[in-house]
Amino acid sequence: MKNLSKFITLILVLSFVLSGCSGNNSSKKSSDGRVEITFINGFTGGDGEYMKRITDGFNKSQDKYRIIESQEKDHYLKFKSGDYDLVVIHGNNMETYRLDGMIQSVDEIYKNAGIKESDFHNVAINLVKLDGKLYGFPLDIHPLTMFYNKEFVSDPPKTYEDLVTLNSQLQTQNKELYALGIPSSGLVEFYALMIAAQNGINLQKGDYLNFAQPSYVDALMTFHDMIWKDKISPSGLGLDGEFKSFMKEAEENKSVQTAVALTGPWFYQAAKEKYGDNLGVAPIPQIGSKAGAYGNSHNIAVSADVKDEKKLAGITEFIKYLYNPDNLINWAEGGQAPTHLPTIEKIKSDPEKYQIAHQNSQQFDSFVGAPAVYQFGEQIRYINEVVFGKVVSEKDLTKEDLMEELKTATEKAKQIAETKPQ
Repeated sequence: MKNLSKFITLILVLSFVLSGCSGNNSSKKSSDGRVEITFINGFTGGDGEYMKRITDGFNKSQDKYRIIESQEKDHYLKFKSGDYDLVVIHGNNMETYRLDGMIQSVDEIYKNAGIKESDFHNVAINLVKLDGKLYGFPLDIHPLTMFYNKEFVSDPPKTYEDLVTLNSQLQTQNKELYALGIPSSGLVEFYALMIAAQNGINLQKGDYLNFAQPSYVDALMTFHDMIWKDKISPSGLGLDGEFKSFMKEAEENKSVQTAVALTGPWFYQAAKEKYGDNLGVAPIPQIGSKAGAYGNSHNIAVSADVKDEKKLAGITEFIKYLYNPDNLINWAEGGQAPTHLPTIEKIKSDPEKYQIAHQNSQQFDSFVGAPAVYQFGEQIRYINEVVFGKVVSEKDLTKEDLMEELKTATEKAKQIAETKPQ
């Protein structure tokens, strides 16, 4: 029995030792002796190629470290369940990942890489600085972007009044031709928070989103009036209707076309292929009381499990490489808008080549990011899935009706906020 007991003890000790050597706490080396750093992101579209240029460039630039990059559609789920050192996190998810203890402060990496907060646009730093510490490295901001068809638009509209005037001109040509389209689903979060930003409305109240504000009722009704009062948008547009109507590919209302699209910059390649030199890009118009933009951002974060000094040294070297404008410019070439100020200066030197990056960087000064609340996506879900659809589809919707829906949305947000880790 004693021998059996000793054998079991030995097995337990070996299991403990082996488990301590697995995961992110120790550095793995490739066959050529390099320390491997695993990096997962969701760049499965055209942008993936441009991030690959950066990681491949880093791997070729030195022989001590190797970035093993994975581009996955469900990258958040795989990060939570897998063994990854670096992860790309959207700005509206940063606070949740911090509170859940999944990412770590990177102030020391900034220092060791020679990277300063002042190297970035301040709005980008605000998205990654939480509870007084830095939790990520800003890659880009992708705000709501305006595309316009030069066949119909000579000067991009800058105000609501410009849109009304443009629509009147277009309607005299063709009753199926409108200034722009408002979708009922898809990018509705971008619309819902953009209009709050353009009216100076703070939706955050402590740990939850407070939608039940009279000023927010008025702001959201702007989109209702665009369709049902001023009729500068066709009714009945569904998922991604703002872009599909611009491309004259609306599924619900096939005959309509719009001259302007307030949409995501990731649609640029498709629009460029269809319209070529007739495609214009510009900052979104001011349809509220002040200039304001909303969108999301990509940020690189370090897993909380990474403790190994060699891995941290490799991550530091990668960050140092990434934030060289000659390297990060690849990200701008892919249609993204880096927030790294030296890279923005490089973009300004060739605005035609980096058209999306150049135009969207002009919106940074008025950009308002998502409120830093726990489970932001869940807190705003009712707005995205129910409320906005009512705003654009119910012709007889009243402000009183809308306020009741916003009260429901606020109560749901409060319930989500109560699950915040203490």
